[in-house]
Amino acid sequence: MGSVDRIDERDRQIVAILTKDARSSLREIAKDVNLSPSSIRTRIARLVENGFIERFTVDVDRRKLGFEIQVVAMITCKPGFSERLRATLNRHEQVSRVYWTAGPAHLICICHFHDMLELSSFITGELEKLEGIDRLETMFLMSNTE
Repeated sequence: MGSVDRIDERDRQIVAILTKDARSSLREIAKDVNLSPSSIRTRIARLVENGFIERFTVDVDRRKLGFEIQVVAMITCKPGFSERLRATLNRHEQVSRVYWTAGPAHLICICHFHDMLELSSFITGELEKLEGIDRLETMFLMSNTE
């Protein structure tokens, strides 16, 4: 891997393999990319260090964990509050993702709740009390298909 801002075809292959299964072993990746496991380890470390790979994660079926309600919260911020609100929202355990958008809503949050009472408590007890929210709209997610 040459430059910090460039990756080669083998790096792209490594990223593609890890995107499909972040648990792929160095040996499995090495076989697919035709490099040694130690070369794979070095390349992955550089990809992480240079920001091409931000994190290794697990996709969880939250409904199987008892979070029956999934909601998209669209938040329009008052001027000057979007960064602060984004940081605050990321700290809430009910919020799994916060996206900063260029659309009518400044922030879009993906939230998960066990039941309607928990959702209501979050909206009225947490979100409505945050300084800087101008407008809040929610939509229920009916299914999650990728």
